[in-house]
Amino acid sequence: MPQYGEPDYWDKRYSNQKEKTFDWLENWASLKPTVEKLIDKDARILMLGCGNALISQEMYDDGYKNIANIDISSVCIENMKERNFERSEMTWEVMDVTDIKYDDQTFDLAIDKSTIDALLCGDDSFLNVAKMTKEVQRVLKTGGYYFVISYGQPDNRNHHFLRPHLDFNLEYGTVYPVDCKEEDKINKEHYIYTCQKGPKADENCEAHWEEVETELIEEAENKMQIRAAELD
Repeated sequence: MPQYGEPDYWDKRYSNQKEKTFDWLENWASLKPTVEKLIDKDARILMLGCGNALISQEMYDDGYKNIANIDISSVCIENMKERNFERSEMTWEVMDVTDIKYDDQTFDLAIDKSTIDALLCGDDSFLNVAKMTKEVQRVLKTGGYYFVISYGQPDNRNHHFLRPHLDFNLEYGTVYPVDCKEEDKINKEHYIYTCQKGPKADENCEAHWEEVETELIEEAENKMQIRAAELD
């Protein structure tokens, strides 16, 4: 399986796609009606694992100027900086979503278009997702939204947003490509998770992060031991 959490994988992929763009799952046209209900156009927006998607460009051209794009791939960031040179109010930085370098209470909205899915395909997947949710919660303003579009059904995703170190008011639903025909919906359904940061976020993180981290590290080590035993 490709190591979607590793910079080398993405650097190689984006080196071969300099002139290309790709929107994971949904595009701006399909997400716009939902996002418009959450924020105004002067909101501060964080694009998590931006990749070479068009969504930031299209949001910017639609009036959402204050977008910070981050990705673990330096090749991707350089390509997108060059592509969006004239969109000067939007920023592009190499950054790991599990270690976000922005101040607390900075953003009104954080958008995750299948970044959670990529992390869940890598090593230490549950731990890395927990680190990301911890960081996203920290940089969101109280009342701000963590907006996730994922392949994963609620039974497989909800628990990541409801761990003890978080205070998210979680709602979820479905979304389809704008040109999706009724008979195709069963095969093209994606899931939207809207997590609004609550007032107890900092308190919960301080009280429970250490135990969550310890538990997930132990789970990861146990999985490695089981895998090693199976290979013997």
